[in-house]
Amino acid sequence: MGSRSAVARRGVVTDGELTLSLAASGVMRLMAWPGPEDPRNPYPTALQLALDRLTWACWNERIEPPGGVADLVSEWCSEPLANWPLDLPDGAVGPGDRLVVDGEASETCRDWAVTNPDVISEVMESRFMSDVRGTCQGMGRRGQEVYVGLRRLMVDEPVLSGVELLKRRNQFSDIPAWSQWLGEAYVPVTANELDGSSVGVCRRCRQLTRPASGGWRCVTPRCRRLARPPTVTVREGKGVVRLRGDLVTYVSLPGRAESDLVKTLELAGAKVYWWPDVDAYDLLVVWPDGRRWAIDVKDWRSPYPLARKLRPLPTYRCGHEYAWDEGFIVIPTDRVNQRRGYLTILRRHSEALRTHPELEAVSVKQLKDRIPEGCRGA
Repeated sequence: MGSRSAVARRGVVTDGELTLSLAASGVMRLMAWPGPEDPRNPYPTALQLALDRLTWACWNERIEPPGGVADLVSEWCSEPLANWPLDLPDGAVGPGDRLVVDGEASETCRDWAVTNPDVISEVMESRFMSDVRGTCQGMGRRGQEVYVGLRRLMVDEPVLSGVELLKRRNQFSDIPAWSQWLGEAYVPVTANELDGSSVGVCRRCRQLTRPASGGWRCVTPRCRRLARPPTVTVREGKGVVRLRGDLVTYVSLPGRAESDLVKTLELAGAKVYWWPDVDAYDLLVVWPDGRRWAIDVKDWRSPYPLARKLRPLPTYRCGHEYAWDEGFIVIPTDRVNQRRGYLTILRRHSEALRTHPELEAVSVKQLKDRIPEGCRGA
C-alpha cells in the first residue's frame, strides 16, 4: 500500500476524506450492529461504499485492493491509515492511526466517523440525546437544570446499582420523561461483564471493567494506555446497570475531560456553569474580576477531523446570562503531547478558528496559564 497527500481547501472534502469517513462510519455501526435487515446486504451500507471507493483508489495506484468488506474490516482497518492509497491533506492522519485496535473501533475511528453527517445523527448525537435536548429546551430554566442533571449523571455515574438507579429516578420525579430517559440510557450488565456475581468499576474513568486473568481490566482507550493500570472497585453485580455503549463513547468518556477541567477552574476560584443554554457550549467560567470564558472541551485524538467539524461558539448580547468575553477550544494536554503539531494542524484546517479571532484553541496546560494572576495559587 502507498500514500498520497493533498492540501485541504476551505469547505472542500477530498475523495480520500470521504472514503475514510465512510469506512469509519461503517466500523462504528458494525460494532453496535444487531444484524442486517436485508440478508442480501449483510454489512452496513457505509462499509460497502467505502470498499468501492477504496478499490478504485487501489486500482489507480496499482495496489491489490481488499478482497471484500470482511477483509477491509479485519485486515485493512487494523493497518496504519497512512498506508492507505488516499488523497488526504497533510496532517489528516498521524503515524500509527488505525480504525480498529485490538478488535475494537479506535478513537481515530470515532473521530472520523463523526465527520459523516449521517453518523452524527445516528451514532454520536443519537435520537436519544436529540430528544433530551429538545425536551429540555422547551422547559425554560427548569429544562437547564434537568439537562445538566442527566449529563452529570452519565459522566459521574455510568454504573449504578439497582438501589442507586431507583434513587436517581426520583431525582426529577415531576418530569415524566426523566424516568423514561434513565430506562433508555442504562442497560443491565451482561454475563461476560460479570466475574461470578461481581462487577468491577474503574476508579479513573468510572466505567465497567472486564474480567481478566487474576482480576479486572479497563478497556477504555485512555486507561489502556496507562503504564500502570488504574485501580478497580469490585461491587456486587446483582441488579447493576451500566450506560449503553454509544453514550459511554460520546457523552460519558468525553465528559471526564470536562469534569477534570472544572475541578481545576473551581479550585482557582472560578464559578463554572455546565452546558449553558442546554448545551450551547460546554462551560461558562466566571472569574471574580468579572471576566467570562466560554469553553468547549474537545477530547479528540485526531486534530484534522476535529478541525473539519469545529463550529464557532454561539454569541449572546452584552448582559445576557450566557454572554462571554473570551472563547476557547480546549484540548486535553495528553492529546496535544501525543500528536506532534496537534494545535498547528487544528488551527490550519479549522475555518471556525480562522474566521473567528475571538476563539482560540489551547491545551489544558495553556488554559491554566491564562487563569487570572490573583487566582492561580488558589
